[in-house]
This record gives sequence, C-alpha cells and structure tokens, in this order.
Amino acid sequence: MKKSCFALLVVAVALFAVVGPAAAMDADELINKHLEATGGKEKLQSIQSNKVTGKFMTQGMEFPFTMTQKRPNLLRIDAEVMGMSMIQAFDGEAGWSINPMTGSPDPQPMGDLENKSFKLQADMDGALMNYADKGFTVEYLGEEDVEGTPCHKLRLDTKLDIVIEYFFDAEYFLIIKQASTITMDENVIESQTYMSDFQEINGVVMPFAIETRMGDMVANNMVFEDVEQDVEVDDSIFVMPEKAALEAPDKPTEPEIKDNK
Repeated sequence: MKKSCFALLVVAVALFAVVGPAAAMDADELINKHLEATGGKEKLQSIQSNKVTGKFMTQGMEFPFTMTQKRPNLLRIDAEVMGMSMIQAFDGEAGWSINPMTGSPDPQPMGDLENKSFKLQADMDGALMNYADKGFTVEYLGEEDVEGTPCHKLRLDTKLDIVIEYFFDAEYFLIIKQASTITMDENVIESQTYMSDFQEINGVVMPFAIETRMGDMVANNMVFEDVEQDVEVDDSIFVMPEKAALEAPDKPTEPEIKDNK
C-alpha cells in the first residue's frame, strides 16, 4: 500500500486554499476545509470499514494492537500485553471489554463514561462531520499557536459530558491537537492528544503518530504501521461473547480399553 508523507500534501491542499497567517473564519467553513483536506466528504463516507495495525507504548511497555472499524458505529481493539489478549469493543449500542489483567478472563460491559467515549470513537466519519445531526454544537474560538504552529481553534460539545477542542493547522487544515474534557460525576478529566506523521492512504489523509498527554506528562504513544480500507469484517466480532464461549472445552474422556485376555 502506497503512502505519501506530510510534505507531499502541499500540492493537493493548494488546490483549494492558499493560507498565510491564521485568519478568522466561520466554524462550518473551517470544518469543510478540514474535511476537504483529509480526502473530501464523499470519499470519507464511501469507506465502509478500516483495519489498523500498529504498536502502543505506555509506562515503558510496547505492545501490538489491531483496531477494526465498520459502519455503522462498530469498533474493536485487540492487543497483546505480556502474553495476554485484551479486547475493547463497541457493538453499535454498548461497549464491552476483556482484560485478564483484572483477574478475570470474562467479558465485562463498559461503564457509562466508557460507552460515551467509545460511541464517539466508533463513528467512522468523526464527530465533526454532520455534527448538528448528531446533536453536537460547535463554536469557533479564534487563533492559537500549537508549539509554534498557527492554528484555528474550534470547540465541539457532544452533550455527552465530553467537550473537545480541535486545533487545525492554519496552512493545511489538518487537526494537529485535540484537548478533551470529560466530566464524570463531580470529577473533570483533561487530556491532550497530538497528531503527526500525516500520510495519504488511497486518497484519505490521516495521522500515523498519536501522543496523549495528561497535563505535562506523556501518558502513551500510538504508531500506525498499516491501514487497510474496505476489508471484509464479520459483524459477530463486535458482539460481546457469552462467558461459556470463552471457557476451554472439557478435556475429552479417554476411551476405556478393555483387556479381553
């Protein structure tokens, strides 16, 4: 699969925008420029499934993962951690997970906040496309630099106790940072996500390196190694399995050997 580096995007992006310093604009105009920069609304909506393989790094550990998405709103993440298989999935309505490190190999339903987060992640179009139809609101917040890069800033309120602020590179209209605020009971959790190493896959531009920070600390890094589009995916992999399906089958009884002497 051919990939083109971020620097090669200049020619494509120049077809619809030539931007110097960041200039104020309407929120919808900004979203439309971003969607065009990442491949165009028609192209993005034509993709029916994605399969991403890569590696996840946190707390000195590195492990492989596979993320599978399929319309409508299906998501599954598989990872191998210290020889154990971990799964997080969303079946279109609710999420579930299997994490042997908790002491149980059984599937468990996700809590309310996890469900809200995975519902957003499972949306292949992303939260910004047709945001009003999803019940979200947006607000343009002006200009702000991200580590020296002029950006346009936009706030999206999901009405799900999750607010996301997007920072669009003023030249390419690609999102290079997201600042998320999640409200859980009376607690507020804030995180920042930085995107880089943008590459083009079959006309779709996406980041291949993602870093998440909590305050000034790097919480984790994710690197994509391969992205496949429109792969065949069985819907059953997104459905939470029954406990019995995970248990090893009973060891077959050895046949009795009779001595006929």
